[in-house]
Amino acid sequence: MSRIRLSLLAVVLAGCVVDYVPDVGPPLTGACDPADSDPAVDVSFARDIRPLFDRARGMAGCSCHTPSNGLPSGIEQSGLDLGSIHALRQGGRNSGSAIVIPGDPCASILVQKLESTPPYGARMPLDGPPYLADAELQLIRDWIAEGAEEN
Repeated sequence: MSRIRLSLLAVVLAGCVVDYVPDVGPPLTGACDPADSDPAVDVSFARDIRPLFDRARGMAGCSCHTPSNGLPSGIEQSGLDLGSIHALRQGGRNSGSAIVIPGDPCASILVQKLESTPPYGARMPLDGPPYLADAELQLIRDWIAEGAEEN
């Protein structure tokens, strides 16, 4: 190819190169607030969190991950057992101990999977809607923000 043709080709191609940045909207920073929404109120695992996990299918609960419900498909598929706080802290095959990170609900996989847009996989409960109500999700966030104690 002659130099003129190469130069002309370079000019044409240079005009086609566009520094394109897709419009993906504003950053979602701050979408998860790691702070306890009401530090004056202590959230109890036994009183507030465990009942959410134990609710039956169709009631926005986590019964697929509790061995007492007779249909522990969530335990079989993911290894996540919500039947006790000790089993919860072990997490599932993929989440491991990152399922609940005491003091950091935003980094806790449990919160991420219950939110409307989990970073991977399906939102839980898998058979939802209904999903946990906003107030119920806030209870879980607050429990984790308070240290995810066994109380």
